[in-house]
Amino acid sequence: MTGSRDFERTADAVATQTFTQRLGRGQPLPQATPTKELAADNEAYRAYGALAAEGIAETCDIQGWLENTQIATGLEIQYRFLMQIGYVGEEQLKLFLPDCIIVIDGMHLRELRKRLARRQVTFVKQFLPHVWKSAPPKGEPIVEKITIVRFE
Repeated sequence: MTGSRDFERTADAVATQTFTQRLGRGQPLPQATPTKELAADNEAYRAYGALAAEGIAETCDIQGWLENTQIATGLEIQYRFLMQIGYVGEEQLKLFLPDCIIVIDGMHLRELRKRLARRQVTFVKQFLPHVWKSAPPKGEPIVEKITIVRFE
């Protein structure tokens, strides 16, 4: 039966190709660069930012610290679950999610609020003096405290 052999040949050829090659897009995907948990000594503090990505982000890592430690804690939220962003001046943001509210206290947080609303932020970090040697310059955003209020 020649049909069976043709099928086996075709199946073997497909099995050796990657998914993108089968779609005709043989370009390999860019590899993500690993990030460090704690800042390097020469790295300046940034309250928020975006890792290399194209356009709109899907998630945002909101990172604080366990009290009196250098152990990071937080949530990786998916923007699709972010229902609304509340704010008090430029000193407090409230991110409303279905199961919790994330309260971000700091200074000069207006631009962070705008970027979160546009899904242009992939991380938010609380400032911790013993991780970063110097605070950001006057007028720059700083996150002083992150509180997660869970619904029960």
